[in-house]
Amino acid sequence: MKRIRVGVLAGGASAERDISLATGAQIAASLPADRYEVVLLDPLALMSRNPALTAAQREQARELLADRGRPAALPTRTTLPRGLEAQIESAAQALVPASRALAADAEPLDVMLIALHGPWGEDGRIQGLLDTLGIPYTGSGVLASALAMDKVMAKTVLAVHGLDVPHGVCVTRAGDPAARAIPLPAFVKPVQQGSSVGSSIVDRSDALEPAIADALRFDDRALVEERVVGRELTVAVIGNDELEALPVIEIVTSHAFFDYGAKYDAGESDEIVPARIPDEVAKRAQDLAIRAHTALGCRGMSRTDLIWSADDRMVVLEVNTIPGMTANSLLPKAAREAGIPFGTLLDRLIRWALEDADRRAR
Repeated sequence: MKRIRVGVLAGGASAERDISLATGAQIAASLPADRYEVVLLDPLALMSRNPALTAAQREQARELLADRGRPAALPTRTTLPRGLEAQIESAAQALVPASRALAADAEPLDVMLIALHGPWGEDGRIQGLLDTLGIPYTGSGVLASALAMDKVMAKTVLAVHGLDVPHGVCVTRAGDPAARAIPLPAFVKPVQQGSSVGSSIVDRSDALEPAIADALRFDDRALVEERVVGRELTVAVIGNDELEALPVIEIVTSHAFFDYGAKYDAGESDEIVPARIPDEVAKRAQDLAIRAHTALGCRGMSRTDLIWSADDRMVVLEVNTIPGMTANSLLPKAAREAGIPFGTLLDRLIRWALEDADRRAR
């Protein structure tokens, strides 16, 4: 039987490049070699002339394009997540410039497994390119990806569909007086970033402007939201037309919130599955995750983060269309609890991508 040729898109130019590399490494190692031929592809090579990148990023893109280097972390981050350094370095050394694999005379790819996080990968732009090239890919399409990545638009859509979302305002400068309308403590984060990059909790009025300025280092808009206190839950949803909500995970961290270090540094958080909550609360969280997935038009997979507060609010914080797939990631843990090994999960994501492509071709 002919093996399926899979391109795993990893790396890219976002502040989550390192996590994307770790995700790509684990995926490549977990796809059975008897069924799949895997190529790790770095889209950074396509971006050497992109003016939105820093000069250092464009130089790394040129080096990758010329086959002179395999950058791991980009200048946006100086330290790699503890426990993932070897995976990240391994992936960086195995990368092939995506420009080479997407050339007209390149050996065709059967499907692209997207392991990119953040801007340029999770926000619909790479999905649009793959649609144009006619290459099937895992996960959501252009619109759902763009909506979920833009936290302001995602909240708007979710609220219209009757889901409870945090109250907040969007600002474009640190001194915007609109930010003061949100009572403290408040949560400040970039509008289009993941992994809690650039996010912080503000308890004092004099800390608000610096927090917004920090968020604006990663995006041209920042979201200032009410801080909802309660049990932090996350629910993954998988499938295309027949959706399955996986077991609810409860997140307990010693950090002020589930920030970048809490997410990826080994031993910094407890991710309890199934969550220690009543069955009816778990069912409610799963139903909300499916509603959020459906409202945004997601395909293949998503992971919805929620807070269950002491006054019984169940607040939807955000929806991730490309959840992490590292050893410390949440979706694979929930899948294992549901009896779905990692390799089987990847098989399903690829199958759903090919089914979607077949449907569009009819």
